[in-house]
Amino acid sequence: MIHEIDDIEQELHRISDRPSLAAAPPMLCAFDVAVKGDVAEYQARIKSVLHITLELALSESLDGDDLSVSRIPEWFAGVSGDTSLPVPDSARSGAQRYISAIDGGAWKLQEWLYQFDPDSEFRGWAWWDLTPLGDGRVRIWVDTWGESFFACDELRWLAFTSGADEISGPTLARTDEWASSINP
Repeated sequence: MIHEIDDIEQELHRISDRPSLAAAPPMLCAFDVAVKGDVAEYQARIKSVLHITLELALSESLDGDDLSVSRIPEWFAGVSGDTSLPVPDSARSGAQRYISAIDGGAWKLQEWLYQFDPDSEFRGWAWWDLTPLGDGRVRIWVDTWGESFFACDELRWLAFTSGADEISGPTLARTDEWASSINP
């Protein structure tokens, strides 16, 4: 799925402001996440990385050169291969949980950032929302254009390194499930 510039702009907007029910597609995919630590801090870490990454996708030339990483949170750049930066224990242990759960190794920062190239067909999801489930759990909602099977390892990397202890999903869900989680 190619992410058009307008799509990325809308995705960026959804990171800052919860999307409206009227804008929702009929189906979303959900990941249930057991968070290690504070849920609000977890949400802030995920959103801060995604926000800057989507801004880079909109503003930088993704023609094969290394992207500027000066605005990427240090903890994320550090866990994604910049060994000169400090990495909190939660990010380091999240990376280990990712490596154990996913066949493959850790993501390198530039490789991860390039997954957000508007002309790339690799990323099979777009950010939709994050809602609390209680008991230190959250649900990450993504738009997959109705697909239940899609490329999402870059999302899992971000979710684990942001402080996930465990992730299940993705599972297809009707939009009304998301709506009921924001309007209980």
